[in-house]
Amino acid sequence: MRAQPFSTSQSTEVDYICVAGDLLSQMMAELQFLQVNNRRLTLAMATAGHDLRQRLQTLMGTIELLTSCQDVLRNKELTRRARSLIYRMAQELEHLAFQAEQDRAPVPATYCFVVSTLLARIRSDWQSIAEQKQLAFNVVETDCLVESDQRLLAVILDKVVGNAVRHTVHGGVLVSSTVDRDLLILSVTDTGPGITAEDLQRSYIFRARGGDFHQGMGLSLSIARKAAELLGHQFDVATGAHCGTCIRLYVPLAAHTV
Repeated sequence: MRAQPFSTSQSTEVDYICVAGDLLSQMMAELQFLQVNNRRLTLAMATAGHDLRQRLQTLMGTIELLTSCQDVLRNKELTRRARSLIYRMAQELEHLAFQAEQDRAPVPATYCFVVSTLLARIRSDWQSIAEQKQLAFNVVETDCLVESDQRLLAVILDKVVGNAVRHTVHGGVLVSSTVDRDLLILSVTDTGPGITAEDLQRSYIFRARGGDFHQGMGLSLSIARKAAELLGHQFDVATGAHCGTCIRLYVPLAAHTV
């Protein structure tokens, strides 16, 4: 028996099903794009707000020292530091505005770079604050070539190291690294009070904490964790109340270095 050809109505139904399937696929792709962009925007705004608050705290402390210091050389150094902080804040706000206009990629762009550049900047940013608190502060640099988003990796290191320096009262903070097969493991270890189980659980979401201006918002760990999640980098926290904290970030090495 010979097969009957499709009627016009049957052919039209098939066409509609194909079109509907294509539209559904397109809508799902656009939804995924918007979801990822929304996570990036949330992270960017939380980071910008936290950074601005942190820079203002440091700037206020520098100005307080400047007004009470009688030493001419010390005044010059404090003035230079204050100007540097103001310039840094302006740079970061400009960068945020640029990102809002240009950063439309659905996932962070990763490329190869030497991680020692970021580690040197971390030392520069936090050395003087650690010295003021009489803390031992050591950043062990490495020339490893990694594959990541340099801006987001800088955000993670800044938040983790800054948190360690701010909350450590006695002892010190160590930033070190080891290579394990195709990964560079960046570790930030402190002798601070540690993180309670409740605070650690709270770090999985963005949530401002109570407290005055000088206590901060408790967002550092949340921002670092979310940035690592966006990059697909493993982020481990080993801590306990009154036991200090060690945070490890697992960054892929560049392919040709493995």
